[in-house]
Amino acid sequence: MSSPILEVTCLTKAYADRPILRGVSFKLAAGERAALLGPSGSGKTTLLNCIGGVDRADTGVVSIADEKLHALDADGLARVRRTHIGTVFQFFHLLPTLTAAENVELPLQLLGITAAEREKRVRALLERVGVSHRASALPSELSGGEMQRVAIARAIIHRPALLLADEPTGNLDSHTGEQVLDLLAEVVQESQAALLMVTHSDEAAKRCQRILRMKDGELTEA
Repeated sequence: MSSPILEVTCLTKAYADRPILRGVSFKLAAGERAALLGPSGSGKTTLLNCIGGVDRADTGVVSIADEKLHALDADGLARVRRTHIGTVFQFFHLLPTLTAAENVELPLQLLGITAAEREKRVRALLERVGVSHRASALPSELSGGEMQRVAIARAIIHRPALLLADEPTGNLDSHTGEQVLDLLAEVVQESQAALLMVTHSDEAAKRCQRILRMKDGELTEA
């Protein structure tokens, strides 16, 4: 049996002596989609930040593609984020002065991919997510749905093992949100990335094979 893409073991985190994560453990396999649900303040965002290498847990282990985050320095964490992790945000976080194509291309530039290969991959992926006709548009010229499609393309252009999505439909109307969920499911199936999606949407949770629920910093599985 192959190793899980993501393995979280006994993760704890506290701020000012207030426990936020209390021994969280779970695994995600390649191609698996999991929804992370829970009320505000339950620890979802902190958990996502620890998994994404943005924050460090106090104790416990996060392993992504067999890389243990606690054993890495700042440069090592940056390398893991560049190579193994893709992130999709509620508010898109596209760089406003770059076109759609340039936003998608950015992760490949950080990895030192050649210009010819970058152009080929960006063109193919924009076509795949249905916004190739908007390649030259700035984010301010795109609709919410178009921005999220560009953001998904940017998150997967470097072929990450793990895709983290933080309320990816929270800023979209219901119809556009459904289209984005369809797209996420398709690209995860095609790429065999593991997907962990924080959401308040029952519709989004239904698209996942597993539902993980957080309450008071502890994790249960539905």
